[in-house]
Amino acid sequence: MTPFGLVLLLSAISIISAIIFGKNQSDTVSDSILINLSHWQQGFFGLLEFTLQMMIILVLGYSMAIYKPIYDGLKKLASYPNTQLQAVLLTALITMLSGLINWGFGLIVGAVLARFMTMAQQEKNKNPNPALLASAGYLEMAIWHGGLSASAPLKVAEKGHFLDLKIGIIPVSETIFSPFNIFITSGLIFLFLGTLWILSKNEKNQYVQIHTKPIKPISNANSFGLASLVGLLMLAIGIFFLFKNDAGIGALNLNTINFLLFGISLFAYKNLSRFTEAVTEGIKSSADIFIQFPFYAGILGVLQASGLIEKISLFFLNNSTETFIPLITFSSAAFVNLLIPSGGGQWAIQGPILVEVGKSFNLPIGKLILVFAYGDQISNLLQPFWALPLLAITGIPAKQLLKYCFWLFLVGFTFLALAIFFFF
Repeated sequence: MTPFGLVLLLSAISIISAIIFGKNQSDTVSDSILINLSHWQQGFFGLLEFTLQMMIILVLGYSMAIYKPIYDGLKKLASYPNTQLQAVLLTALITMLSGLINWGFGLIVGAVLARFMTMAQQEKNKNPNPALLASAGYLEMAIWHGGLSASAPLKVAEKGHFLDLKIGIIPVSETIFSPFNIFITSGLIFLFLGTLWILSKNEKNQYVQIHTKPIKPISNANSFGLASLVGLLMLAIGIFFLFKNDAGIGALNLNTINFLLFGISLFAYKNLSRFTEAVTEGIKSSADIFIQFPFYAGILGVLQASGLIEKISLFFLNNSTETFIPLITFSSAAFVNLLIPSGGGQWAIQGPILVEVGKSFNLPIGKLILVFAYGDQISNLLQPFWALPLLAITGIPAKQLLKYCFWLFLVGFTFLALAIFFFF
């Protein structure tokens, strides 16, 4: 089933569930159907701001990944490793660090670097393992939700976010930059590198049929133009007001990140036409967000208006203890991500439930959001939705990629579950 097919299925399930279990059960079936369809229609555009934020962060991240100096730098970097092990570890490390900066940027950097590493190793007659390199290039999707473009932590750091009335503003100092997140994200990176070392040492390289599509790097203009001046001004304004805020870097949110990314991209390309060309390429990669997020918003509208969110929250309250709520949150987020392959869309649906449960048990909401984020990110290794650009660029079949991602998921899931249980 396609990702769009999944969201349609989820929409149908949410409406049917609301008709059967919602608070309108006293109405006739026909009235209940109309009421819940109305809730779905009214909620359909309830996350327009969030949708655009997610599109911008992916589009600008993509545009920077195909920026020719970065593209050429990745190609040169790929020439340094002399062994398969070196190539795999370097690909994974650069990919994960890039993903912590921006998930859209890291996704394309990992794909391009994995492709270049394969080509460089072949030129050196080293018989590379393209599938293992591709899995290393996909690892940023397993750590991104603890980085600077983390959608859930950044969203709750905004004034007026859709859960503001219930939890207020939670600064990134309590989420992304918290010792809890730094410890767990750092540990996850080292663990993934160790797992790849073992896989690389024990896996015999096999021939893999590759069908790659060309990726077009875009160079900047030869001289500074209006775009560079506007970009420099945006960077100056963004940095000034960020540090003018008493919270400093703790005041980061999605709008701040996107504003700074806009400035960086404009300054880098120097010319408005080159910038527009790069953004046009990036927009192609954001089509799924544009199509699917309104359906997630519709699902949220049905769940909220029908009272199902409250019922689900009460189920957790009546069948859980404070000790196991974080683990249940983590596991449920990992599972739901297989059905809703979008951190932003998933937070829109699960966020209200987690907030109600967390408040009832007096749990630190910032930490609970991080636990949700870890569950969302780790099961990306089993969900090929975001791997589509990587598969197209590297030419690796999905089943070959998932063969290695399964082991990375197993190790990462176990580590995160233990860390959450002992350190939450």
